[in-house]
Amino acid sequence: MSDSQQLIKQLASDASPVTPLPSTGIRVVKWLAVGLPLAALFSVLVHRGFTDWHQPGAGLALLQLAVSAAIGYAAVLNAFLAVTPGRPTIPIVRFVLGGGLWLLLNIISIPQSGVQVTEQHGTFCYLFLIVVSLPMIVSLLWTLYRGGGLHSRLSLLMAGIGVAAWAVSLLSLCHAVQQGRFDLLMHVAAAATIIIATLVIGRITLLR
Repeated sequence: MSDSQQLIKQLASDASPVTPLPSTGIRVVKWLAVGLPLAALFSVLVHRGFTDWHQPGAGLALLQLAVSAAIGYAAVLNAFLAVTPGRPTIPIVRFVLGGGLWLLLNIISIPQSGVQVTEQHGTFCYLFLIVVSLPMIVSLLWTLYRGGGLHSRLSLLMAGIGVAAWAVSLLSLCHAVQQGRFDLLMHVAAAATIIIATLVIGRITLLR
């Protein structure tokens, strides 16, 4: 086009103000207000019943729930921070330490040798975690995409960790206080599956 100045003026006149994004904390809360109810709704497909908090060891189970929820919130927050240029993120080592604490608490909750767990639900646990994670993965990736920014591998990794942690938190609300080794194994396997699925789906949809 020969008249570049005219083109610039035309583009400038057509431009509209950009609405600034809410703060990162508000964006996390907004996603939680959507993602968690959707996950709870999907849980009806595989729901087994609520946790009996009067069982022995309920205090330890509540601590596990608190740790997983804290990891979930921090990881989702980190996912939003990672897509915002110039914003410092939470070091990954803190999530490694948090995950280690959660794993330690779960190992402690396994009855000692000689004490039988009444019933193990490893297969149910895996299915539950995968089902409730699906709407959270989709909604979180969609929210990250809508916000723009730099959709890096770190943001996808943090999104996967966040979804896995919140899925485990929801499982704590409908799981026996005492668990067996097979239960824990399936919890870890499901969490790994959720993280990998988030990375794969995110690479396809966000990093195209």
